[in-house]
Amino acid sequence: MTTQKKKSIWIWLALGLIILSFVAFILFLDRNIVRTAQHAPAQPAASGNTEKPVFDFYTVLPEREVEIPEVVEPESERPDESSTRKKIAADARYILQVGSFQTVSDADRQKAQLALLGLEAKITSARVNGATYYRVEMGPFDSIRYSSVQKSLIENDVDFLPRKLP
Repeated sequence: MTTQKKKSIWIWLALGLIILSFVAFILFLDRNIVRTAQHAPAQPAASGNTEKPVFDFYTVLPEREVEIPEVVEPESERPDESSTRKKIAADARYILQVGSFQTVSDADRQKAQLALLGLEAKITSARVNGATYYRVEMGPFDSIRYSSVQKSLIENDVDFLPRKLP
């Protein structure tokens, strides 16, 4: 056992010597790098064109000026804006389909959920490929009321299908 102890002491001693020499080598390199960095002046990279082009905003802008001709509509051809808006609002009417179910009870449940949100809906039946579907619909709305109802449905995570009436 004593021979094994002698071997382990030499192994530990050799390992310590290797680590110590590695640390000394790192310190030597560190000092050498710092010393050469202090003495060497910084030199710019060698390239053919060392000057960058200079763009002055105030000299370049007038050179790129483009004239846009103004087209003026005669006053007689302009429609009255307020009457146009009223006409668009009166013409645009929407229906929101909030669900389509195969049973009346499912459609009634959806209608009740909408009523809890303060929205009024109706149930209509439709025949599609020989099967009867019960649609939960809201409306018709003009464009202003349509936007507020649509926003309310989105805020409450209710899926819907908008349809514009002819």
